[in-house]
Amino acid sequence: MKLHEIQPPPGSHHARKRVGRGPGSGHGKTSTRGQKGQGARTSVNLPKTFEGGQTRLTMRTPKLRGFHNKWRKRFAVLNLTRLNRFDDGAEVLPESLLEAGIIKDVGAGIKVLGTGDLNRRLTIHAHRFSVEARRKIEAAGGIAAVIEVPPPIREKTKRAKNQPKPARPEPAEKAETAEKPQKAEKPQKAEKPQKAEKAQAAEPVAEASAPAGAAGKAKQKNGGEKGQTTPKASSAGDSVKPQKGKKKG
Repeated sequence: MKLHEIQPPPGSHHARKRVGRGPGSGHGKTSTRGQKGQGARTSVNLPKTFEGGQTRLTMRTPKLRGFHNKWRKRFAVLNLTRLNRFDDGAEVLPESLLEAGIIKDVGAGIKVLGTGDLNRRLTIHAHRFSVEARRKIEAAGGIAAVIEVPPPIREKTKRAKNQPKPARPEPAEKAETAEKPQKAEKPQKAEKPQKAEKAQAAEPVAEASAPAGAAGKAKQKNGGEKGQTTPKASSAGDSVKPQKGKKKG
């Protein structure tokens, strides 16, 4: 093998792209720079975050403000050295800490830290204890009593269709409610007379009107004998059409 026979491995070197050599070069008339505009100029130097002239995302985001967690729980921190003011064998409660001015506000709870030494035998009631604080309290003969905090009330969430409904706790005994006063009974309506009674009441009226009816029938018979007839209404079909005159030939 000679020096002029040495070649780089295939694919490690690529030919330089020569632009500006016309359409026959394979890179187009405009040398892969497109039409006229900012990108076609030699001095173009656009940052990667350029968004066409509008305010960039890096400028829109707030800076130097930090992140504030609105769900953060702030505890009242308490060191063991501040508990030496209590008498030996005393019971330390959150109310006694507020009265003594050791803490200003309970917040989400009281957390006892193990900074300093404890020279008193105390029963400390707090929401949280560090491992070192619990060890020093028990070494001094005291008790670290944890105050249980009820779980937060969560809002109702949508339940999946395939999940069963959660079992509800049995309700407490309800107070006895006074019975509502009963409504006054309405007076009953008088019963309507039966049909038989109506028929009996109508009989004398029919008897009184009978002579008048008989006289009317007699008059109609007499009128018929004299030849007085009542004209019948002629129907539309019985009307006779007038005959048209014949045309003279």
